[in-house]
Amino acid sequence: MPEVNKNKIHTRLLLKTIVMFMAIAFLFGCNTTKYVPDDRYLLNDIDISTDNRNINKEELSSYVRQKENLKILQLFKFHLWVYNLSRKDKEKGWFKRIGEPPVIYDEAMKNKSREQLTQYLNNKGYYRAQVNDSLILKDKKARLLFEIESGEPYRIDEFTYRVNDTVLAPFFNRVMRSSLINKNDVFDVDVLQKERERITERLKNNGYFKFAEEFIHYKVDTTKVPFKVNVEMLVENANIAVEIDHENHMQYFLSDYEIFIEKPGDSLAQYQSEYYSDTLVSDGFAFYYNGRNPIKESVLKNAFDIQPGNLYRKSLEDRTYNNLYALRQFKYVNIQYQVIEDNADSLNGYLKGRVYLPLQTLQGYSFDIEGTNTSGNFGIAGNINYQHRNLFGGAEIFDINLKGATERQEAFINDEYGDFNTVEYGGNVRLSIPGFKFPFDQKLFNFFSTPFTSFSVAYNYQKRPDYTRTILNTTLGYRWRSNRYFSHTFNLLDLNAVRIFSLNPTFMEPIKDLYIISSYTDHIISASNYSITYNSQAGARRNDYRYFRLNFEGAGNVLWGLSTITGRVKVVPDESVGGDQSPYFEYFNTRFAQYLKADFDYRYGYRFNKYNSFASRIFTGIAFPYGNFNVMPFERRYFTGGANGIRAWQVRS
Repeated sequence: MPEVNKNKIHTRLLLKTIVMFMAIAFLFGCNTTKYVPDDRYLLNDIDISTDNRNINKEELSSYVRQKENLKILQLFKFHLWVYNLSRKDKEKGWFKRIGEPPVIYDEAMKNKSREQLTQYLNNKGYYRAQVNDSLILKDKKARLLFEIESGEPYRIDEFTYRVNDTVLAPFFNRVMRSSLINKNDVFDVDVLQKERERITERLKNNGYFKFAEEFIHYKVDTTKVPFKVNVEMLVENANIAVEIDHENHMQYFLSDYEIFIEKPGDSLAQYQSEYYSDTLVSDGFAFYYNGRNPIKESVLKNAFDIQPGNLYRKSLEDRTYNNLYALRQFKYVNIQYQVIEDNADSLNGYLKGRVYLPLQTLQGYSFDIEGTNTSGNFGIAGNINYQHRNLFGGAEIFDINLKGATERQEAFINDEYGDFNTVEYGGNVRLSIPGFKFPFDQKLFNFFSTPFTSFSVAYNYQKRPDYTRTILNTTLGYRWRSNRYFSHTFNLLDLNAVRIFSLNPTFMEPIKDLYIISSYTDHIISASNYSITYNSQAGARRNDYRYFRLNFEGAGNVLWGLSTITGRVKVVPDESVGGDQSPYFEYFNTRFAQYLKADFDYRYGYRFNKYNSFASRIFTGIAFPYGNFNVMPFERRYFTGGANGIRAWQVRS
């Protein structure tokens, strides 16, 4: 029997076996009340209905205290089904461990849910809302329904504010020009809280270091006009809850920094200068360490966005944290600000910054080895990785990766090629330096965290029965973040030199006249590329996320321009070789590629719960070869299939 037919038969038998097993398992496990006691009910379904489209049903659901069993795709209670496959006479087992026990209806939790829903509606301005519940019991299952009649919402009739601080009042008046609270808006407690947060953030970003949300409170009057609310905001000099009192809310300036650098193995001596043997004072920075300072003072000073003598701003404090963490030198970063009481005057206060920076281990390495199996071809591969976190004392990250692999290609096993007839080895060296180095001026950019300049060189050697290929890659690039969600990568130079030799005539003969022959010719790619990435998951916990990446790349244009200006002579290809017959320029006796390329990757996901989520992706791109090479280089082409394909196509098929 042909091998292909055997594989098809085996595949069909496997599918039939899986389907039969699932059908049998479903028949034995479909009794969802198997573990529900006789006098109790499975909480089978919860529904919420409301007569008001402006009320968010998803938010309402979060206030229901008892949840039904999890559903796959909001339809099938798979985890309960798995749990019910277990035997009653066994307390533990695989099915019970990965499954979910039935949720038993609880009257007390229902009443608590009704109270929580009522409180939520009151917070949203629906003070006369009615929450009714009904329960349907059938076949040991309970269906719970909450019906909401929201009624007319209360709206803001008058909003005023009063600042009990003559110094703060002028600035506060400017802040309130963009208030979230407006006349005729529905009264919403959450909006009032967001307004407190907004005001506090604005004040902290303008030097009011000691200001806190607790200094703002509201007086609400609902008695004057039906369905109307008068809201008064009071800004006090005292926190009534904890009795913190200030004569006024002062603006604070930064006086100086004390920076304590702790090396691995040092005793924990946080903020205690007497435990450090060496001190260096420079431009308002005092560095404490033992022995030689491991990191250049200039690198650390550049990481602080609030410089000595400047006004304190909370946003710049956050950026300083980002800058220091981006250096990848410290286990963690701890910044504290202390008020210097004897330096304060009637309007301004002064702060001392105290920074504790425990260093990570300076060097590290790893080694791994793995077995491979590619369509029945067995092999072995290994990697050695080395990293130095501070190569020249300026927080430079130096990485070396060495890899090697060999594989047995069954189709070529004979005396000529030997058993393990495919060999690959190579390495990569990368140096990442804080800041923008030549030719860009870092001061012209606004960064969310410390940017990096990267240099890398990589070499890869591949020997196969079909051909032997070497790939040399060099890059000079920059990476940075412009805010919490946007990151950027710009490779000023991305140079690839591909050399192919020892081509097997048997392998090349079928493709000699096809455009794919260009994949097996020597070529150079001298490109520049830029990509911008947005990720809404960064620094935020949310049920949905959006991600997109936009990439642009151009190659060969600089070399084409130099060749044209200098009058280089084009090479006329040999007609007997086949393929592209257009004359072309060469460098180092190798043709260079010339093209433009752009692509866009968009992803959206939504998480219903910890077991159910939805994910989608759109990818589109276009590449246009021209000039010196009228086909795209093999390694720059778009393709689908392979290990990362979702339809099990073979790679590039």
